Amino acid sequence: MTRIHLSRRSFVTGAAALAGLMPSAYAAEPKLAIPVVDSVAIQILVDSSLFGPFLDDIEKPGLTLQRNSRLGPPAPRMSGKTLEGQFGLSLLNESRKAGQVRRVLIDFGFTPDVLANNLSELKIDPSQIDAAVLSHGHIDHYGGYRGLFAQKRPERPLALYVGEEEAFCERTGLGGNPPIIMGALDRAGLKDAGFDVRLAPDPTVIAGHAFTTGIIPMTTTERAAIPTQMHPGVGCDAHLISPSKLGKDLIADDGEHELATAYVVKDRGLVVISSCGHRGILNSIKQAQRISGIDKIHAVVGGFHLVEPRTEAEARATAAALKEIDPNYIIPLHCTGEVFIAEAMRLMPEKVIRSYVGNRIILAA
Repeated sequence: MTRIHLSRRSFVTGAAALAGLMPSAYAAEPKLAIPVVDSVAIQILVDSSLFGPFLDDIEKPGLTLQRNSRLGPPAPRMSGKTLEGQFGLSLLNESRKAGQVRRVLIDFGFTPDVLANNLSELKIDPSQIDAAVLSHGHIDHYGGYRGLFAQKRPERPLALYVGEEEAFCERTGLGGNPPIIMGALDRAGLKDAGFDVRLAPDPTVIAGHAFTTGIIPMTTTERAAIPTQMHPGVGCDAHLISPSKLGKDLIADDGEHELATAYVVKDRGLVVISSCGHRGILNSIKQAQRISGIDKIHAVVGGFHLVEPRTEAEARATAAALKEIDPNYIIPLHCTGEVFIAEAMRLMPEKVIRSYVGNRIILAA
């Protein structure tokens, strides 16, 4: 397959045109040589949902959920330490392909201490991670980055893929009077902490096993719903920001820089991981389908942000739309919201999988 490189703007424009002209978005020509893996195991490093060791593991076709997945033999007695939760998200994906193993981290959670603690409790060696992806520039996803290599910096900087320069712009929350300043992701701080930042607005293969969606076009009825505003040019390079967004002190945040990450699992289909889904979980799925040329969704995982500023009606409509897409599994995390979860469980009770910090979800051929 010929690999075609598109600029961010041409890719978004082309994808939108295809979506408007073609009878099925799935018929679009794949733009990357997408790898196929035998399995991907998603371990929840940081999330707000915690539950003790009282739930059974789950075994379903193409899915195993391990509730107590700490590596090595169990300790003879409780240590007085435990996994911690917070309103943030961090996932570690371990994929396998013909004996080859790759580990890709998605996001860092809110604070370094929680990420560092949970890595220690789960006995995960950060030096074994091959690449990282930052989904978007909100502090509950990037704030914990210094916790990854808190004990020892890597010998070589870890490649960190970010959608666009806008990820580094200062943001404020919509709530509060005056609005709360979220701050900005520190590019120099990332370098100091052991990361090699790579802007990837186009779809990109990650560590030879995964791929990012690149900028997600708005091709469904979903709206961008983001509880922040952005200071264009503050904390970020104004020369790399869309000219239409410059010249104003504060603008609505459209999440244009947001990425989703996906895998193709042999004989099963796509696994789409959306950290927050500010651009819409349906838009994220359709983008992954267009890039890969694969229709079937094995699992949709992550935060779908079906809470304010989205409405309860939008949450229910998204559940109905996912029923039509018919994924094998839906694994809601982080900011998804209980209205969507309740409706999805009503419509698709066998497909919704509830998981918690420390759980390991294995999706396999």
